[in-house]
Amino acid sequence: MAGKESSQTVRLTLHLQDDVDGAILKEAVEATRQRYPYHQVRLCTRGDEQGIAHYAFDDNPLPWVVTAGRQQVVLLSQTANHHLLAFAWWDDCIALDWFYPLTDGTGAYCILRTLLYEYCRRRYDSTLNSAGIPVTGDDISEEETVDPLTLPRPDCIRPQPVPDKPKALNLFTDAVVPLREDEREVIHIRVSEHELMERVRSCGATPASLFAVLLSRAVSRLHPDFSSGVPTISLAVNLRKATGTPLAHQPMVGSVTIPFREEMLGRSLEEQVSDCRQWIALQNHRDNLLAYYYGMHDGMAQLEQIPSLAMRHQLLTEAHQALRQHSTVSLSYVGRAAMGAAERYVREIQTEATSLHAILVEVSAAGGSFCISFMQMFAEDNYLNAFLNELSQQGIDYEIADRHKVMLAPISDYREKMDININERR
Repeated sequence: MAGKESSQTVRLTLHLQDDVDGAILKEAVEATRQRYPYHQVRLCTRGDEQGIAHYAFDDNPLPWVVTAGRQQVVLLSQTANHHLLAFAWWDDCIALDWFYPLTDGTGAYCILRTLLYEYCRRRYDSTLNSAGIPVTGDDISEEETVDPLTLPRPDCIRPQPVPDKPKALNLFTDAVVPLREDEREVIHIRVSEHELMERVRSCGATPASLFAVLLSRAVSRLHPDFSSGVPTISLAVNLRKATGTPLAHQPMVGSVTIPFREEMLGRSLEEQVSDCRQWIALQNHRDNLLAYYYGMHDGMAQLEQIPSLAMRHQLLTEAHQALRQHSTVSLSYVGRAAMGAAERYVREIQTEATSLHAILVEVSAAGGSFCISFMQMFAEDNYLNAFLNELSQQGIDYEIADRHKVMLAPISDYREKMDININERR
């Protein structure tokens, strides 16, 4: 569904302890590229026997592009050497921009781990320990390169029953402040990892479940009567374990939805966290995730039979818009960045992304800090302030590290060009 209205790109920005050396970074990027041959691709289309076009990846031997300054290159275009990812640097920052069909946050973190190691061993310490980091020269296992969809599908998938969920609050129709759909702002909120994890442990939570509850409480402050629906969190989940492909490089993200039911109002944080974790556990059962994964791809296979690429894009866009009705806020936490010995040179990681939701929260943990990237489509800070108040109530000190308009790499207008050139690729 990528296009001018939604590029489906993501930016991860590493903030280092020192200003970046651009020349060293270019060397590190080239070394990183050699470690990930399956990310050295360009997007194309191929026609099948019926003349129906399908998107595919072709090998791309050109180097990854590294630019100085915050501004992104246009991915998939000549300025990006037709790659689906690119890098930028300025001051103490290194940014990775990528097109989501290439990989997800887990895969992008792998790239950043390698890049940070290659950069820091050149810049600071040639003997830097590479333990736990994918590096150039590794034997790349089949587990990394295999497409999970080519593996045998389990014979019997029995999803566990999940209770019916109440109607979700839709902020596109029922927000307490005007929407600004043409522009999304990001507020990067920094908190101490030690302080946050102490609160996580004390209330029996995980980082993801604590953030889900605090976001639900924040929204319920502004919608206390629940008349328009229930604050509902869409939490991203990693499907690799469920599919038995822990090293898969493809996008492998599903979601579970967590309603904050009216009876949870007035309950203790511990009780709310317990209820949240029960909802997550019910939907996180292996067979439930497998049913989600294969159901999603069976639907995509049917979509692929529609001859027109433009029609496919339109139908998928409409389906994604309909998903707004099922949750209120989107939340994602990949897990600790786990940058190895080079992490001591990192201050934090910030995230910017597109979303179907009026509020998207991306959480990262690196360098002793959690960075909560709060993205909103509102001109006023009612929802942001309610969330910050929830942090304060839990004794969690925070700092606004930065706020600005979301900056995401555009993509080239590939659909028109591919519709024109499809016959050349059969």
